[in-house]
Amino acid sequence: MNYARIDLHLHLDGSLNIGWAYRKALQRKVIPENESFEVFYDRLFRNNTAHSALSITKFDLVCDLLQDYDDLYEATYDLCRRLNDLGLIYAEIRFASQQHCKKGMTQSEVLKAVIDAAEDVMNDFSIKVGIINCLMHKGDSVSFNYEENLESIKAGEQYYGRGVCGFDLAGFENNCPYADYAPLFEIVRNKGMHFTLHAAEMGEGSHILDALAMRPDRIGHGINCIQDERYIEALKEADIPLEVCVSSNIKNTRNYASHPIRYMLERGLKVTINTDNMIFAQSDLANEYRQLSMIGVSDELLEKCMYNSLDAAFCSDELKSELKKRL
Repeated sequence: MNYARIDLHLHLDGSLNIGWAYRKALQRKVIPENESFEVFYDRLFRNNTAHSALSITKFDLVCDLLQDYDDLYEATYDLCRRLNDLGLIYAEIRFASQQHCKKGMTQSEVLKAVIDAAEDVMNDFSIKVGIINCLMHKGDSVSFNYEENLESIKAGEQYYGRGVCGFDLAGFENNCPYADYAPLFEIVRNKGMHFTLHAAEMGEGSHILDALAMRPDRIGHGINCIQDERYIEALKEADIPLEVCVSSNIKNTRNYASHPIRYMLERGLKVTINTDNMIFAQSDLANEYRQLSMIGVSDELLEKCMYNSLDAAFCSDELKSELKKRL
């Protein structure tokens, strides 16, 4: 059975077609005009190390390629089409609208470009797509980009249920106290909108407790929960889905057996399997499932993870029923 059908944690800027990105980088003069494809490729992969602020800097390059309507539309449409070709029936694509305003677009305009592309893909192909707008950890305090994060909520609310399906907190989670972002997500929660939070990926396992205190619908990654039994028990008690992205978090080592996902499954955590960043991780969803099968994760558990993804999706019950039939 092909379990690789639903991806809930997939970054737009980390999943571009690398050939397209190289051509755009030359056209937009983001890289030197004489830079070879090989050097450009190395830019995206040489800092691909786990749990590092340095590994995030490669997002700066690809974000510079997505600063107008046409480029955002093209990148989104191409990604969704590729996902459809890979056999996915549903994907939630996330990005931070505030990262794409360098040429004067508003966050609302940025979201519209991505939503327009997703809608056109759904008209042209069978895949269903939802957009998650990310708030960002930036600077050394929550005040560094507090207004931008508020605008991300406002812009996302404008399209909520009409393309936008939820919100997220992304970036380097060790920049400032994690819990300082709680007031922002209290706004999201009070408006009845779905949200997930990157937590305990590059930061301390204790961020699990901070994230759970904000009462999200899901947690992104969460792999450092294994640092303390209390974090695992808290996740089990909350019965909250974890968006696990194996290739992304093992990076260059490619030692899939070293990833804690097997232990997390053994402990009964509600795991979903996702890709995170397809170009940075050099993976796709089918590869994630295939590698887990090769290190001994049973078909029964892989199927359970797939249905966990369906249950945890930020979409309507009606669409979930349709997707379940397709599964």
